[in-house]
Amino acid sequence: MRRLAKISLLLVLLCGARLSHGQEKAIVDTINNRLALLSQLSQSGNYEQAQVEAEHYRDILKRHQVPVSPKALSLISNIYKANQDDRSATRFLAEAELDARKDPNPESKAGLLAALVRECRRWDLPDQALTCQQLLTVAQDSIVARKRRIEMQDMQEKLDSLQALRREEMATRSDYLQIDRITALILIIVFFLVFTALLVALFRNTNKWRKLLEKKELEWDMLRTNLRREMEDRSIAEAIGADSAPELAEATAPDPYQVYHGPKPEQIALLVEPNRQVVLYLKSLLSDRFQIETASSPSEGLQMANDLLPDLVVCDSILNGKTGIEIARQIKLSQRTNHIPVVLLTDKFGNDGKLDALRAGAEAWFTRPVIDDEFDATIQRLLDARKTKHEQFNRFLHLYFSESRQQLDDPFLARSVQMIDQHMADPDYTADDIAKKMQLTKTHYVKKLKALTGKEPIQLMREMRLEKAKVLLEKRAGTPQAIAEMVGFSSPGTFSLAFKEYFGENTSLLYTPPAGRLT
Repeated sequence: MRRLAKISLLLVLLCGARLSHGQEKAIVDTINNRLALLSQLSQSGNYEQAQVEAEHYRDILKRHQVPVSPKALSLISNIYKANQDDRSATRFLAEAELDARKDPNPESKAGLLAALVRECRRWDLPDQALTCQQLLTVAQDSIVARKRRIEMQDMQEKLDSLQALRREEMATRSDYLQIDRITALILIIVFFLVFTALLVALFRNTNKWRKLLEKKELEWDMLRTNLRREMEDRSIAEAIGADSAPELAEATAPDPYQVYHGPKPEQIALLVEPNRQVVLYLKSLLSDRFQIETASSPSEGLQMANDLLPDLVVCDSILNGKTGIEIARQIKLSQRTNHIPVVLLTDKFGNDGKLDALRAGAEAWFTRPVIDDEFDATIQRLLDARKTKHEQFNRFLHLYFSESRQQLDDPFLARSVQMIDQHMADPDYTADDIAKKMQLTKTHYVKKLKALTGKEPIQLMREMRLEKAKVLLEKRAGTPQAIAEMVGFSSPGTFSLAFKEYFGENTSLLYTPPAGRLT
């Protein structure tokens, strides 16, 4: 029976706790809802109704013995201020001061007192403001003291843990081997001597294998030369024996030592690198996507960059004792070559290597030795960036004659497009005229334009004429024959075929003659 009574009492207590928790949650929700209603009434300017609701709000706080919050204090004070009710405000601030005095939590007490000091000064209550300020100072001191006490406890715990670790270390130190200073110095000297002897032996062995490798490479070169000569003699003999097939005399077998055996790429990569082994390694990484041209000196590299206009330049930062950063900078400063992406090879790490690349204006940099996966990914990123620029230029071209026209950041492209637009009605206007204005040869102009846009000048001029013709047809600026002459087409038939091929629709579908007019 006693056990059953204890269980019943425990169940009653649990139910009472749950009910009290639910009641507290309901009270908090009611207070929050009332406060939200007060805020809405204040924002709408209905201060009379807001004061009525404020009195109800205060009754609820008194009934449930809940202290007023700083937010509610400021809000109700503003309501009394709007209604000029000094008496209610004074009584309310006094009640809030009592709530602050009774609050055992120094942090919430400090927040309420700070709000009280501010509101008492607004209502010109200096005595009460001074009292609240003193209470606020005491509460803040209590908060500081509590924080210091917590910090002291944490520091004491850390000190205790450090002392415990120190005791453990002292207890386990006897388990380790202890060597005096002289013995340790002798062991270090012996280790250094042995390490030096191993390095000398390794150096001698490396020289031996290097000489053997050079000898083997020379033998392979001789064998390859002899094999090539035998294949040439055999092909000549076969050509002489087969009089009906003279083409066989010119055919040669593929070089088995060639790095890449696929079709010859269109893009050109210029390697400005004096080290032959590095050149061979870079060729193995780039020969599947580029034709490789090499230069071993700064002057040769700049000359080849100006003459060839390659699609990529890989430059060493040190060239025959001189810096290669200046070469990359000159490539980027020249109007002829500033579009060419430059990859800088440096012997520096981290921010130093990055600083070299920034000084040179290079798009990427690598610390030697180059890692093939990272180098290949970077080159692919540069190629993808060029394709992205081509797509952006295509979007620019489609919007050039519309109201949504965008601006080009590249002066070379902006000037080219402007000159084509100005001479669009002239069918005899060619890329030679644009190249002369740009002070470039036609070959250099064509290569740079194609690198930046993916289009040759004749294709760009044709697409711009067709884009403008479409806009004119949609605006009904004239007949298709007249618009063909306006955009530089000498023949209406040629214009119709080009329009159909480019847009996939006939010019007659876009042009509708005015009503009452015969077509």
